Amino acid sequence: MAGDTFQKFKSSFNRGVTAISVKTSSSLEKVKIKTHIDSINTEIQRTMSTIGQTAYGIWASGSQDFSSLQEQFVLVQQKKEEIQKLQEEYNAIDERDSQILGTAGGEEPQNAEPKPGEVVCPKCGAACAATAKFCRKCGQNLQG
Repeated sequence: MAGDTFQKFKSSFNRGVTAISVKTSSSLEKVKIKTHIDSINTEIQRTMSTIGQTAYGIWASGSQDFSSLQEQFVLVQQKKEEIQKLQEEYNAIDERDSQILGTAGGEEPQNAEPKPGEVVCPKCGAACAATAKFCRKCGQNLQG
């Protein structure tokens, strides 16, 4: 019986360490992606400003030939496509984490259905042994 308790504790501890490791790594990846997206958005804003200034100059000169802006339009479109790809990578991180951690939709399981001899943690909804003093998932005091 003591061996089973130790194995459960060890397994729970290992899951916790894995979850922390995965979430930390993912957070770093997400921050890098968001920073890259922000820098691309800044580039787009600068290019759009240049387009506006150039367009005004063309209009002010009485010309109707805006073909010189074509290259900048293409550049903006390419940057927007790059942002879309980065956003897909960002979303893929959540999906990957969900698979690694065994959670649905990237969220922690909530309101687990307790089996006989178990109780549900009032804080996080995890099923815990009825004799447990603390929730194995969030640490909530179950006896108080």
